[in-house]
Amino acid sequence: MKIAVDVMGGDFAPREILLGAQIFAESGAADLILVGRRSDIEAILPSLPQGCEIADTPEFVEMGEAPATALRKKRNTSIALAARLVKEGKAQGFLSAGSTGAQMAASLLEIGRIPGVERPPVAVVMPTVNNTGLVVLDVGANVDCKPHQLLQFAIMGAAYFERLYTSERARVGLLNVGSEPGKGNELAKATYVLLEKADLNFVGNVEPDHMFEGVCDVLVCDGFDGNILLKTSEGVSEAVNQALKRGLAQANLPPEVVQKIQNELRRFRVDAPEYSGGPLLGINGGSFVCHGKSKAPVIANALHLAARFVVSDVVGLIARRLSNAGPAAS
Repeated sequence: MKIAVDVMGGDFAPREILLGAQIFAESGAADLILVGRRSDIEAILPSLPQGCEIADTPEFVEMGEAPATALRKKRNTSIALAARLVKEGKAQGFLSAGSTGAQMAASLLEIGRIPGVERPPVAVVMPTVNNTGLVVLDVGANVDCKPHQLLQFAIMGAAYFERLYTSERARVGLLNVGSEPGKGNELAKATYVLLEKADLNFVGNVEPDHMFEGVCDVLVCDGFDGNILLKTSEGVSEAVNQALKRGLAQANLPPEVVQKIQNELRRFRVDAPEYSGGPLLGINGGSFVCHGKSKAPVIANALHLAARFVVSDVVGLIARRLSNAGPAAS
């Protein structure tokens, strides 16, 4: 198995991407194709880790460059070439910390959708207090959605969670302003009806303040609400962690107590490796999105997640589930 890595994408590229790839390569979980400018790669990794090779290209999507325009003008940008390697069967998945818009465009143009999928969503795992984790989708790829598209998100998200955590029947919730049926806007109301009728373990509406309690395994929403939810959660997490950091520094507690508290809080940090990246579900191959600010440990963990995604054949399971879902999901 090989995973292509866009080493030119991200706020700290290529250094942190390459260092993360190096950490991952030591595990031997998969081989890597490092896609980017050879001179930059060799300057940081003079000796390539075992199982790594370079796909040389001088082109990449630059900061502030419109993704669609960049991909039209530059056919061999690092992100497009990484996606093309999946299309050609030379890699089974690819990962980038660059522009999500560019990754969506490259994935659609080079790899394509699973048959029947209208809108590939970005799915991320968020922490819960009971340690089970929660898959939230969409968190930004599709800001305007229709009810049947949210049903597709639910089917894909459930398949992903079940393979990710070897769960038999994922509990699916719908993000809403109230838990009672009939709450929310027209999109939420219509989606509720579809989810209730579908072959899903649907647990109903879930309010944002309950999502971290582990009341569901998959939380479905449109990309507009999902992106606000994700960024708000990141902001609150950062604010709480900073306040606790200041408080611990002033509390004069024994070092072992401070360390224990910090270890417990680590899962809820914005840069926690456990929640390092997420797939574009519905793409007919592995396409993994990482936060632009990802550092090496986060990249390494995201590559492990991508490897698990490929090995567990999430793409195949989604294709089968959607083909059996009937006209409601199309």
